[in-house]
Amino acid sequence: MEQTTVILIIACIGAFFMAFNNGANDVANAFAPAVGSKAITVKQALIIAAILNLVGAILLGGEVAKTMLEAAISKDITINPDQYILGMIASLLASGFFVLFSTLTGMPVSSTHAIVGSLAGVGIVVDGFSAVNWGKFGIIGLFWIISPLIAGAFSWATIRFIRTQIYKKSKKGKLIKRFINKIPILLALVGALTIFGLLKRSILADHLTLDNFLSWSFILASFIIIYIITRFILSKWLAHSDKNEEEAEAAFKKLQIGTSCLVAFAHGSNDVSNSISPVLAIFLVIQTGQIPTANETFPIPLWILILGAVGMSIGIGLLGHRVMATLGNKITLMTNTKGFSVDFATASTVVLATILGMPVSSTHAATGSVVGVALDKGRSGINLSILIKIFSAWIITVPMAATLTILIYWLLDFIF
Repeated sequence: MEQTTVILIIACIGAFFMAFNNGANDVANAFAPAVGSKAITVKQALIIAAILNLVGAILLGGEVAKTMLEAAISKDITINPDQYILGMIASLLASGFFVLFSTLTGMPVSSTHAIVGSLAGVGIVVDGFSAVNWGKFGIIGLFWIISPLIAGAFSWATIRFIRTQIYKKSKKGKLIKRFINKIPILLALVGALTIFGLLKRSILADHLTLDNFLSWSFILASFIIIYIITRFILSKWLAHSDKNEEEAEAAFKKLQIGTSCLVAFAHGSNDVSNSISPVLAIFLVIQTGQIPTANETFPIPLWILILGAVGMSIGIGLLGHRVMATLGNKITLMTNTKGFSVDFATASTVVLATILGMPVSSTHAATGSVVGVALDKGRSGINLSILIKIFSAWIITVPMAATLTILIYWLLDFIF
């Protein structure tokens, strides 16, 4: 067996290890609200999440992976390919072990933070701080700050919309009518946004020949079709209801299963980059003999996307239940209305970031969404001690992952 083949196999094992731990930790982002509000069981959540993370990763996971590599690679980098490959293997091991430890302790850290910190550690250990693309790194960091704020604003606006436009006091029977007419608008919006991502950024986009007019026409048609279908379904669900708030809450329980599925799809589309970007880098070095640089265009083989997707799905199935409880009810008590609002906001934020090619933290988006719905009733609805614990984990993740990468690189360099 050739040396390059052995290196690639080792890299794939490392990528699978990282993907496994990513799925085990971040599944909470997708289904914790649904489980916390008792819309579905933990077992059901794990099965659905595994499938939809796989689909999202394969269809939309490529663009973010390219951005991840650009953040770790400066165009002026001077290291040789062997050092670079060793560094990428070290980054996979470091981020994987860090996320695994966090999973076993039940802490929803950001796997995005872990891999970006690890990739920065690669540049630092092999060629100093100048090797890191700090401009791109700064943009990613900015999105980490913005994403929970956007998600929190989305979830707060959604819960307020529901309370003021659907649950407002009126004559008996009006509540269900408002529910049937207005909730499909929210579902159609996030559905059309996802369709936009599939048309413009997914692997399907390479095989489609739609011009801008046809693309936007298709997106508009998708919005209308989704609205009509969801309105029809809600009408059937609530045809014989008692037309009260309890019936509406029960409908939100059913809808939350669908919105959680969308969050799982969005998570796969963005977070698969956490595991595949280093193995993609190694593959490109083996293929070209050169280190890929920022602004360089390179295709992502389908098998690399599948590798990361399958690893995440298996991690979800085996260890995903450990983190789910923290985001499920410990930050704030989760009802079906709140859970729907959290899912809607998280999915919208992560899908939008994926379309932009930005590796946001889905943990950030989910936590921001949970805080947003909690703020609907003021700060008293938030468990600040849990929130501080989560924020603290976020802050220390990047430097700890970078440090661990440097240590593992030194160890591997000494051994080999």
